[in-house]
Amino acid sequence: MRKLLVGVLAALLLAGCTPPPAPTSSVETPISFDGGTPLTLDTLPRMDGSTANIPLAVALVQRLTGCTKEEAEEWVHFNTTPVAYNNMSFEDETAPQLLLAYEADADTKENLELNSVELETTAIGKDALVFVANAANPVTSLTTKQIQDIYTGQITNWKDVGGEDKEIVAYQRPETSGSQAMMRKLIMGDTEFAEAPKELVSEAMAGLIEGVASYANTGNALGYSVYYYVDRMLAKPELKLLAVDGVEPSPETIRSGEYPHVNEFFAVVRADEPEGSPARRIVAWLQTDEGQKLIGDAGYVGVGSAKVAQG
Repeated sequence: MRKLLVGVLAALLLAGCTPPPAPTSSVETPISFDGGTPLTLDTLPRMDGSTANIPLAVALVQRLTGCTKEEAEEWVHFNTTPVAYNNMSFEDETAPQLLLAYEADADTKENLELNSVELETTAIGKDALVFVANAANPVTSLTTKQIQDIYTGQITNWKDVGGEDKEIVAYQRPETSGSQAMMRKLIMGDTEFAEAPKELVSEAMAGLIEGVASYANTGNALGYSVYYYVDRMLAKPELKLLAVDGVEPSPETIRSGEYPHVNEFFAVVRADEPEGSPARRIVAWLQTDEGQKLIGDAGYVGVGSAKVAQG
């Protein structure tokens, strides 16, 4: 009897010391298109896209395959907007079959045309071009005209837009970047930018945000990016988002179109992508209520009923 009690106590002690099962970060049951076999990390179409769409791609890969967030993050490799679009012109197995990306700049579109690459571009969400300043800057809002005048060099001092008597240090992005394409389309049009010192032209979005933040002690820097990146991916307490034409950027004002500089982002395939391919099925799914919910759950603003534009 004593041996039995000792055995029971030992078993209880062992049970108490056994660590609980490791938590899993897997998501819902993977999507099964038309009742077929769900996609796996090995059978997913090759993807590429814009930096600001990386979190969306991670959430999408999780939902498609049921893998963990860590596995999805390891699988997703995006090369920035212009590189992703140009990679679509490759004719080998390195070419992406699906992009999640912001709009391409004019030079990138022309390059694709020269290479006879026709794309099908489906709007799946909305974002906005936003302007960031240092939190210490007393200016809270700019008009579109003031922004144009700053970036053409006609306004160079914050006192001319209601701020302190300090030089405006205006950061820019390279011509091929996605945010520069938005800046040209939504703000500048054919108007030429003032030439910026090399150190104020940032190759990466993170570099621009870090650059503007580094002026926190003086409060005189200005930059631009897309809302999702600034608000969700690289939020910094040293920075604040400026209202434009009196409207603050937010998911609500972006969704309603009240914020003046809203632009869509896209799922993109080549026109010669086979019908019924995984890439095309994913594009179609992203337009459904379930797909739009995924986009919303990932922190983006969906478009509801998406549309296709040849480009």
